[in-house]
Amino acid sequence: MGVMISPRSTFRVLAMSVVFVLAVSACSTDDVEPAPSVVSQADDDAGVATTSEEAVDEVPSTEPLSQEASGTLSVRLEHNGVTRQAILYVPESYNAGGDAALMLNFHGFGDNAASFMGAADMRALAERDGFLVAYPQGTTLDGSPHWNAAPDWPDNKSDADDLGFVRALVAEIEGDYPFDSERLYASGFSNGGMMAFALACHASDLVAAVGVVSGQLLDGEGVCTPTHPTAVITLHGTDDFVLPYEGNAGGLSTQDALDFWVSFNQTATTPEVASENDGDISIERSIYSSGSGGVSVEHYRYEGGLHTWFQTGFEGSDASQLVWDFVARHDINGAR
Repeated sequence: MGVMISPRSTFRVLAMSVVFVLAVSACSTDDVEPAPSVVSQADDDAGVATTSEEAVDEVPSTEPLSQEASGTLSVRLEHNGVTRQAILYVPESYNAGGDAALMLNFHGFGDNAASFMGAADMRALAERDGFLVAYPQGTTLDGSPHWNAAPDWPDNKSDADDLGFVRALVAEIEGDYPFDSERLYASGFSNGGMMAFALACHASDLVAAVGVVSGQLLDGEGVCTPTHPTAVITLHGTDDFVLPYEGNAGGLSTQDALDFWVSFNQTATTPEVASENDGDISIERSIYSSGSGGVSVEHYRYEGGLHTWFQTGFEGSDASQLVWDFVARHDINGAR
C-alpha cells in the first residue's frame, strides 16, 4: 500500500517566526542561518492574509519587466485586487528561442524576496545554464510575509490565493520571457518549501519537479493529488527545532513525506545511500531511482543540521546547486 496523507478534522494555519543564528564552527564558517519560518497547527485565532505596501516594498526597485532587459528585474501585477510582486533574474545567457526553464524560489515566513535571493542565490547557476529564476513575494499574515500552502479549508488562517497568484505570475513572466512550459520548477525554504509542495500537490499541471529545503509536506483535510510523476528533492537537518525532522501536528515527518513521493512515483523503495563529512556536518544522501517516467526522489539528511538553507555542500554543491542540478534533469514528462 502507498503512503497516504491522512485527513485531519482540524487543520489551522498559524504563521509564527523564530529568529536565530547558527553557532559557527571553525570548520564551517559560512553556515549562518537566515530567519526561519513555519506554518503549524494552533488553536488560537489568527488574522487573515492582507495586502500591504510594506510587503510590496520588500521587493527592491529594479528594472521593470521588458523584452529587452536582462539582469535583476521587478515584476508587479494585480491579482484578486491585491498588488503582488516578485524579483525575476534574466541571465545574459537566456535564449528566448531555446528551451529555457523557469525556477520559482519561495522565501520563508517572515522573510522577503530580496533577502532570500541573497541566501538562496541561483543567479550564477542561471547564467551558467540559461534559465530564468524568480523570487516571488508573499503577502502579510498578521504583519509577516507568508505563503498560503493549504487549500481553502474552513480552518485555514490565511485567505491568500497564492496558487492563483503563481499562475498569474507565470503568465506575466512568459509574456515577455518565453520559456519551456514543460520545464517549470518550484523550490522554497520552510513555509516556502511548503508552497513548493503545494504546487506539486494542487497545481501539478504547472510544475515538473520541486525542491524543498527545511520544509514540510502538510497533513490536512485533503490528499496530495499530483497528476503526473513528480521528481522531488528534499534537504533537512535532524536538529531542526522549527520544523522537526520527525514532523509535528501540522505536517508529515521527513521520512513520511519521502515515503509518499516514493509510493506515488513508484520508485525503488530501497535507496542508494552515500555520505560524506563537511567539517562538523555529516550529510547522508538517499536516492530513490527508477520511478515512473524515469523520475527519482532524492533526500539529503544533515546530521545536527538546523533550520536553514544549507550552505554546507555535498560533493562541493550547496543547497542551491543541489536543488537546481536535480530538478533540471526532469521535465513534466519525467527524466530528460
